[in-house]
Amino acid sequence: MLLDANALFLPVRTGFPLDAEVERECSGAILAVPASVIGELDRLVERGAVGATGARALADRYPIVRAAGRGDDAVLATAQRRHAWVVTADRLLQHRLVRSGITVLVPRDRHRLQKLLPRGAPSARESSRSEGSGARRSLARGNG
Repeated sequence: MLLDANALFLPVRTGFPLDAEVERECSGAILAVPASVIGELDRLVERGAVGATGARALADRYPIVRAAGRGDDAVLATAQRRHAWVVTADRLLQHRLVRSGITVLVPRDRHRLQKLLPRGAPSARESSRSEGSGARRSLARGNG
């Protein structure tokens, strides 16, 4: 599961329980940060953006994955390449990811994440009936 830059700001700015909520929505998921997000956070730290230092320090707790390019395009391409879910509060990116077949976790209040499924994705009830599929289980965990 990939973390977008704004997802890393949530715990710093609001005390959002990011790890606990990801675990609740997708037990066993491995969180990672695209290298493009690290670059974005570094630029925000240099500019003195509020919370950027804390978000950058939080990013250091997770593995960094290779990502070509910058910004939303790099997050989208990395998610597609790794078949990974993405945590983001960016509404435009959310829509792009869902349209591209990527499951997204979005903050819904100060303490909860909500899952946005791509169109045509099976509902929770349908996917629980087909748990025998190893490929589906791997994708559901957001590991890629």
